[in-house]
Amino acid sequence: MSTSQINPTRMELQKLREKLRTTSRGHKLLKDKQDELIHQFIPLLHEYKSLRIKVEEALNESLKLYEYACVKMSKDTINEQINLSVTKHELHAKNNRMMGVLIPELTSEEKHEELTYDLLLTTTAFDALLSAIKGLFADLITLVNLESTIKILIAEIEKSKRRVNAIENIVIKEIVEQIRVIRMKLTDLERSNTIRMMKSKEIIMDKKLKK
Repeated sequence: MSTSQINPTRMELQKLREKLRTTSRGHKLLKDKQDELIHQFIPLLHEYKSLRIKVEEALNESLKLYEYACVKMSKDTINEQINLSVTKHELHAKNNRMMGVLIPELTSEEKHEELTYDLLLTTTAFDALLSAIKGLFADLITLVNLESTIKILIAEIEKSKRRVNAIENIVIKEIVEQIRVIRMKLTDLERSNTIRMMKSKEIIMDKKLKK
């Protein structure tokens, strides 16, 4: 609302004061939410970085084991035996809430099956490769969940930051300015009324004196 369109009345002033109190409370709650999201985001970021390094190192180690296995086994045989020996997992998705923010999470349920790969066609290097691959799965699921959570939190923090800045630098300043204008206009009106009353009193007194 433009300051020129403001109705300079005490009722309007009271409404604006109440609006300012409500907006300030909302601003504080939103700022507190933003601060708490950041507080929860930082540990997750550290956890993600350390786990990412661990997973990348494990992947590099798995690639080395794959190369070692390729010395005595063909790539087709390795891939075929891996497919025969992979433990199946059933993935489940659920949603959690963090400070009102919806966070999806993947969980896995391992389906235990006997190893079916051919021991005569494989080597100890293949056994080490298979063990390394299986050990990676749980960390990969955790890494995916962390990455997804971090991306969602970053977007929510940015959104909260924009809203906090908008309320603080636009909405609240506009209300404060409107209150200032109304106070100024009310002061002018009171001064004008006082002057009129004084003049009216002078006129009345002059008339009485003349009589």
